[in-house]
Amino acid sequence: MQSNINRKFTWFIQKIINGDIVKRSENYWSKNKGQFSGQRGFVIGNGPSLNSADLTKLKNEITIASNKIYLIFDKTSWRPTLFTIADRILWKKIKNEVYNHFNEVIISSSLFNIPRKDKTIFFRNLGYSESMHAFSPNIIEGVFGSRTVTYINIQIAVHLGLNPIYLIGCDHYYKNEENVTEKNRVTEHHGESNHFVPNYREEGEKVNYAPIDIMTKGYEKAKKYCDNNNIRIFNATRGGYLEVFERVNFDKLFN
Repeated sequence: MQSNINRKFTWFIQKIINGDIVKRSENYWSKNKGQFSGQRGFVIGNGPSLNSADLTKLKNEITIASNKIYLIFDKTSWRPTLFTIADRILWKKIKNEVYNHFNEVIISSSLFNIPRKDKTIFFRNLGYSESMHAFSPNIIEGVFGSRTVTYINIQIAVHLGLNPIYLIGCDHYYKNEENVTEKNRVTEHHGESNHFVPNYREEGEKVNYAPIDIMTKGYEKAKKYCDNNNIRIFNATRGGYLEVFERVNFDKLFN
């Protein structure tokens, strides 16, 4: 994993070559700190349980989504409030496409080759840390990773003041990636359907594998921080394997 020194160096380099984005980003996160204080919000995962009907119910809610979520846009009028991406391999593939769907694209400071600087916002990537305190409620200072963009999005939700926070589409399972090791973190996709549409990944596509153990540790850090700060976070996913957070019935949220 990229060292903390390298993360700091990357941020320094971004200030040099993308200083306009850095300045805009700092202002952006400063202005929206606590913007939705006390309002509920939804963090959207891209698992198989995600469906367009549920997203349509979220049309008037505050939502944060990521990656190839735009592949479901032809089936729903819902659009996320914020859109994020952190995966360097994925960024290289979709960096031109995403700007066709979003007015603002929020990306990790570890990403370069930015097609539309005028529509880009950085979050400062602090990398992964084993510490149980590696959770950032203030995006101005940076965001910790845990090998899932959902963990980043939870930190953004807390920064915005959202409370309670609901997760949907977080199935927390990736078929045929059980035996991939951290030393071989890039794997190939071969027909598994681990997302909300079958064609989310192409056959043989190079992807970062999903280490469930590291992801779980991230969710545990999020739970600990939120529990200690009177922030409620629930899992409203239909099924799946994420049991860190208390489960709630998605449909009952709209009764």
